[in-house]
Amino acid sequence: MDRILWIFLGIAGLLILLKLAYALSTALVLPRTRGAMFVATSRRMIQAILEELSLSPSSRVVDLGCGDGRFLRAVWQRYRVRAVGYEINPFAWALSRILNALFRVPAEVRFGDFMQADLSGYDLIFCYLFPDVLPRLEEKIRREARPGTLIVSANFPFPGLKPEKILRLEDPIYFYRL
Repeated sequence: MDRILWIFLGIAGLLILLKLAYALSTALVLPRTRGAMFVATSRRMIQAILEELSLSPSSRVVDLGCGDGRFLRAVWQRYRVRAVGYEINPFAWALSRILNALFRVPAEVRFGDFMQADLSGYDLIFCYLFPDVLPRLEEKIRREARPGTLIVSANFPFPGLKPEKILRLEDPIYFYRL
């Protein structure tokens, strides 16, 4: 019985430490994210997006604010595309790298602010970001992305772009083409 209690306490302690790490990590980046927190994209939403895409292994994909990297893994599993993700939250960045390694997904997850990244080389730009970030990101995309680039925004629309398609699931998914 003592052994079961110690195992339970060990697991509970680990879960508490992970939750504390998440909270501290989120608090550290709040000034830069303006209150946006890591929220995972649902598997259903990702599957719906993948159904609409036509990618080849040579396609270049970027996930801005990749969180735990589930979109990166899904693109790899479906299309064998080696995508790049940007994440500013240290907890989400570490989680993404760990999960990608466990699932043997060769996605590159870069720790840092995607507003500093060069978006000119990508065929698909994916994001699930809060509305207050989208106007600045839209300006950046207009400056840097090539004509024909596909932009997919989960949940929130870009204010100045006209979507070529909107999927309506539990939340809308906006597809734009430059």
